[in-house]
Amino acid sequence: MTKKLMLFILLPVCLAAGASAAAEDQSYLYLLNGTTEQSYLHFVNGLVLERRGEYDTALQEYKDTLKLDPSSVYVHKQALNLALRIGKVSEAEKWAEYVVKKDSSSADNWVLYGNVLWAKNDLNGAQKAYEKAAALDPSDPEAVYQLASLWSSRDQDRSISYLRKYLELRPDDAAETYYQMALLYNAKIAKDTKDPLNYRKDLDGVKANLLKSIAEDQYYLQPRYMLANYYEMVNDTASAVAQYSDLTALDPKNTELFDHVGELYAGPAVNDQAGAEKYFLKAWELDKTDPTACFWLAVMSEQKQDFKAAAAYLEGSSALKSDPTQVLRLAYYYTQAGGYPRAISLLEKAAAKWPDNSEIAYFLALGYDDTGRTGKALAMLGKIVASHPDDAEARMQYAVISERENDMKTAEDNFRYLLKKDPGNANVMNYLGYSLADRGMKLPEAEVLISSAVAKEPNNGAFLDSLAWVRYKRGELPGAEEAMKKAVAVVYDDPVVWGHAGDIYAAAGDYAKAWLCWKNSWLLEKPDKRGAQQKRLKELAKKLDKAELPKLELEYLKAFSPAGQEFSSFAKLEGKLRGKTIKLDAIVHYSPPSDFSLTVMGPLMAPMWKGSVSGGVMDLDTVSLKGIDPSVFNYWASLMLGELKDWFSGDYLAGAAGWDNPCFSGALDEVCLADSLAWPERITPKGEKGLKLMPENYFLKDLYLFPGDFVFELPHVSLKITLDQDQMRFSGVNTLRLPGASAQPKSPVLPVKRPEVNDQN
Repeated sequence: MTKKLMLFILLPVCLAAGASAAAEDQSYLYLLNGTTEQSYLHFVNGLVLERRGEYDTALQEYKDTLKLDPSSVYVHKQALNLALRIGKVSEAEKWAEYVVKKDSSSADNWVLYGNVLWAKNDLNGAQKAYEKAAALDPSDPEAVYQLASLWSSRDQDRSISYLRKYLELRPDDAAETYYQMALLYNAKIAKDTKDPLNYRKDLDGVKANLLKSIAEDQYYLQPRYMLANYYEMVNDTASAVAQYSDLTALDPKNTELFDHVGELYAGPAVNDQAGAEKYFLKAWELDKTDPTACFWLAVMSEQKQDFKAAAAYLEGSSALKSDPTQVLRLAYYYTQAGGYPRAISLLEKAAAKWPDNSEIAYFLALGYDDTGRTGKALAMLGKIVASHPDDAEARMQYAVISERENDMKTAEDNFRYLLKKDPGNANVMNYLGYSLADRGMKLPEAEVLISSAVAKEPNNGAFLDSLAWVRYKRGELPGAEEAMKKAVAVVYDDPVVWGHAGDIYAAAGDYAKAWLCWKNSWLLEKPDKRGAQQKRLKELAKKLDKAELPKLELEYLKAFSPAGQEFSSFAKLEGKLRGKTIKLDAIVHYSPPSDFSLTVMGPLMAPMWKGSVSGGVMDLDTVSLKGIDPSVFNYWASLMLGELKDWFSGDYLAGAAGWDNPCFSGALDEVCLADSLAWPERITPKGEKGLKLMPENYFLKDLYLFPGDFVFELPHVSLKITLDQDQMRFSGVNTLRLPGASAQPKSPVLPVKRPEVNDQN
């Protein structure tokens, strides 16, 4: 079954072919009719050979029989049926003519004669022979059925009328007969598309006869498949799915059936991805190389960002042997799962198998570039461009990588080739303009190119950044600042854009704003590529007053703090007490402006202990730990809950005025930053020397800084709370702004006050 189950008219098979099944009876009758022993032996030998499939030899035995007994009708019938089967129509015709001459009163003989004439494509002669048979014996169903078959391709209505008569004569064949009538009505549909009334009647005829066929024999699969396809044809997807679902129980080994049902579930009419996956998994379990199931299961895993599973499904697909697009998809999954060597190895084999496939060569070149083999990448891209000069993607990458490798001549030549072919390509105009501007080359032309790109896409942040940069290079600082404000409003998560902003402000003498911009660039850059930002920050710090740097640090920390925003997350809790380690699950929840709770879960996620802060009052569940004074436990638990609440509300930074690099002294806490001055490394509540909170393993979520671990150190005790980054509920999005620009207001921070403890003991 293909994606669309095709409806078609099956050409009838000669019913008279069944005569060979009665061969033994014929041989017995032949013996009774006074035949010679020698002719009988030839005849029986022919029957045996025919049964073995040795048709030519069997036919020769029948001919030998006829030489000895030329008047035998039995042998003539057997010979002509076999001759028809193996395509020797002329010999069959000769014997059929003898049969009807010998016994012209037999309806069966005229049916045989009609079969021979039909095989000769003498449709009129065949029709007359069948009509003669029907006239001789009106109760003979074979002649009626053959007439229905004969008219099936020429006049479906006439064929249907014969089938109705056949149904009266052979009611036991009702399931097959109704199915054949459905096929005939379906054949009429194409002819009646311009006749709405007959078209509707044809559709109704298809459905009605299929339902009758199924009612006669619910295990007859063809009408069920055709009915399901009918429902698809009339856009009744729900009924089609229901019919196909029933078929999966009747035809449980049909891989293509499960694939098709899966595609219906995945399609827009149903859009049930979970249901689709269920059927694709069944198809895959039947055949783990099935290309359709492998493809869909890989795509569904890709949508879940599970590229390892996506690769595992696709790498078993039989399509990989013949479909290079599936090879490219698998290579993509490998790269997304971190398997660059596997991806490149796969692409190298594919390139050897399909040497003329420029798409494979293109992605292999990108893989070489991603893994540091830039020379091989450039060589391969050069070959692609030489053999496919108008391959815009390959030429663009060739230009981009050449520019990055400071081969500006090659880059410029290729950029200009692309512009010649597509003068209005804004992306190429911007790339060429920026490449020239960044090197201080042809600055007037560079600005014209970039301005043209901006004119085409005025809200493209990358183009606006290029415009700011070329103006900066030309010394037009006011125009550069204006363009940069627009750029950052659109692209606020790009370290390059923030670095450009920093250089523009530094050139204008605003070192404070420049420092903040470069600090943003530092945080947004990959950790192993922060060297340039770190250097610029040190240079700018020397130009700032000593009193100014702590204010900037505080402004930077607040810009990336998620303080005051709704947050919840599953977490892992690990406590160490007197040499013992306890590991439990927990739930962390903060609700602005100052409600916080920590719930510790036991087996089956049943709550074991909960501490919460609400309205300045702290509630702690009763706890009973061997060797631990409940009041001591509550004291330290309340301090830890308070620190966690202060972190999520932002109170830990409140009043942070005193500065002893790298530590702030605030109203409640002393906050010490990491060596990079990028995030808090240690928070100590004032007056509580026995407690330290050490946030660790920071990560960015929606451009907000979160510690992956909250580590508490107490006398003889340590506690680590690890957030589950995959199960966090946090809807904030940090749309960073240039220093001094208006930002989205955050929830107000209430006056700093330690919560009171409500001891339930």
